[in-house]
Amino acid sequence: MPIYQELLKKKEQLKWGDITKEELEGLFDENIPDSMIAELYNVSKGKVKYKRDKWNINRMSTVQRQLKSMDLFKGINEESKKRLLDKENMDKMAKAITHYIFRNGPIEDMHSEDKFSQADMKKLNKYMVNKIGSILTCIYNEDWLKLELILAFNSIYGQEWDKCIPDCKDIDAMYKEFIRNGGNSAFPTTI
Repeated sequence: MPIYQELLKKKEQLKWGDITKEELEGLFDENIPDSMIAELYNVSKGKVKYKRDKWNINRMSTVQRQLKSMDLFKGINEESKKRLLDKENMDKMAKAITHYIFRNGPIEDMHSEDKFSQADMKKLNKYMVNKIGSILTCIYNEDWLKLELILAFNSIYGQEWDKCIPDCKDIDAMYKEFIRNGGNSAFPTTI
């Protein structure tokens, strides 16, 4: 949730003397005008500008923070890539992807409504994990021709289906939470 929205909920308890540099930076980065910050804290616009100047919160400092985050992101992203491309993680990856794209979707509702038995679910889960594991093996081994053959042999099916619309909302939400917490989050970041 944006910082402004969080603070707005606590407007009655806010005191200008208690605002942190991080909060003011966050408000500035969210493009909240000084006038709205002043109204939020019941102070003058001049007091907001004075504190921003005192703490060196301006467009240049925002750009510097973003660049620092980008450098940090590049390093974290490369470390993630190394962990993910480790063949030892294939089993965990196949199971996690199965949960993400299959088990946590409509199939779980169908299962809870007794449309599938526990044995059916085990069979479906095993099938999905093994097929996803096959694709991951191609990726780990850089067998791009094999992946292309999977595409070529299977692309004739499903032509009448609706066009793919990637739904990254939950992935983006996890990512934003991770970044917002400076790399510290409630979920593990290592496999």
